[in-house]
Amino acid sequence: MSNRLYIKIDDNGDHIGHPRFESNLKQIFIDHDFDRGPPSGYMLFIRSEPPVLTPYQKFNEAIGGNIAIAFKHNGLSYDIVDGVYKDVWHVLDMTTEEIAAKQKSTKDEWAANGGYASWVFNETNCAFNAPVAYPEDGQIYTWNEDTVSWVVVTPE
Repeated sequence: MSNRLYIKIDDNGDHIGHPRFESNLKQIFIDHDFDRGPPSGYMLFIRSEPPVLTPYQKFNEAIGGNIAIAFKHNGLSYDIVDGVYKDVWHVLDMTTEEIAAKQKSTKDEWAANGGYASWVFNETNCAFNAPVAYPEDGQIYTWNEDTVSWVVVTPE
């Protein structure tokens, strides 16, 4: 069974609603040959995963409020790209003020939750990093602040 998506369009080619699976449309357009293309009033739709944001990026909340019901944020639009409708993600870099606020919030949360004194704030990834890299030998470790080292977790 095909998992292709199609989106309904108006006379101007503007989308109406959200993409629909071909299998659902086949129940409506029983005699239509989908191998020849979508039914009249529909266009092929290609879904794309949301991008992975860097620590200092955000989705553009001014775009996509009318279609963002499936996500916890806006920043998504349905646009025609190369003759088909696609998900188009709109990402903004944070302002200097937003970066400073995020860093402060991260530091405040670290302090409020008893973060380790030996760990250092890394501005590049907006996170605290241990002074010793986590071992990559397949074992599970926990941090020991007294010895400033990773300690193997032994099953009980």
